[in-house]
Order: sequence, then C-alpha cells, then structure tokens
Amino acid sequence: MGKGKKLGFILSTTMCLTLLAVTAAAQNTNSGTTMRREGGMATVSSSDRKFAMTAAMGGMAEVEMARVALTKASSDAVKQYAQKMIDDHTAANAELMQIASAKGITLPTAPDAKMRAMMAKMERMSGAEFDHHYIMMAGNKDHQKMEKLFRDESMRGKDADLKAFAAKTLPVVQQHLQMARDLQGQMPGMKGMNRSK
Repeated sequence: MGKGKKLGFILSTTMCLTLLAVTAAAQNTNSGTTMRREGGMATVSSSDRKFAMTAAMGGMAEVEMARVALTKASSDAVKQYAQKMIDDHTAANAELMQIASAKGITLPTAPDAKMRAMMAKMERMSGAEFDHHYIMMAGNKDHQKMEKLFRDESMRGKDADLKAFAAKTLPVVQQHLQMARDLQGQMPGMKGMNRSK
C-alpha cells in the first residue's frame, strides 16, 4: 500500500470510529432522557394521577374520621371498626405515597375543605347519633365510592404499579364496606339504610 493510500485508509478509519462514538453517545443521551421521563410524571396518565390523588384523600379522610370515632363513639363495635380503619388505611396510604413519590406525583397531605366540614360536624355529635352518622357516612357511603374508584383503576389503570396497588387494596376496601353494612344492620333504626351501590 502506498503512503498516500495508507494515510487515506487511516483517516477513513478514524472518521468511521468517530462517527460510531458520536452515534453511541447520542443513543445514550436519548436513552437517559427516556428513562428520566419514565421515572417522572410524564408517563403517568391524568386518570392514574387522579386515582392516586382521590385515593390518598379518601384514605386520609378514613384515618382522620376514625380517630374522631375512637374518642366519640359509644359502641365498642364502632370503636373496633374505627381502629381497623386506622390500621388498614395508614398502611395503604404509606404504600400509595411510596409509589406516587417514585413517579413524581405529589399527594395531598392535609384534609380538604369538605373533609374539614364533615369532621367539624362529627365533632359536635356524641353517643348513638355519632355512631349512626360515622357508620353511615365514613363506613358505608365513603367506602362505596372507594370501592368503585379502586375497582375501576384495577381494571382500567394504565400505570402498572398503581393498577397493581388498586387490585391489591380493593379486597380490603370491600371488607371495610361489608363490615360497615353489618354494623349498620345491627343499629336500631338503620337497618337497610344506604345499602345500594
């Protein structure tokens, strides 16, 4: 090979290697961008984000109202129900918070105006009146809404983690609803009230 041809071969090889290096670097940069997007809110659909926000607010409401029930309820059965709500919803809330945090979703950390108004109303009640209101509203009505929310997400959710969380938590929500209905059926003057889905 002549000196000119040898120099041309070296230059050509160097250019090819440089081009390959630039291409590889570009692919790595694009891959990093894709990974960052997948780790953030960009890939979480609006419906999944709405589920996470609503589930978090509902779970927080259950815990806060159950704490009120522990001090205001007159029935031991209602107090036991309230304690189960605190235990189960605290665990579910923590799991949801962990999932949401990994996806860049900021969940509510304080009750909204509607929840505060409901709790203020409950604070003014006592005895059997409180028991009836708590089981009818927080036990039955709110868990009907949560059951639909979790069932819909478990069937139609787009985010795999949130969908799995909904499917895992749905039986717990259904158990809470059934417990509330059973308690409601045992309360004088409340049998059969607000049992529709």
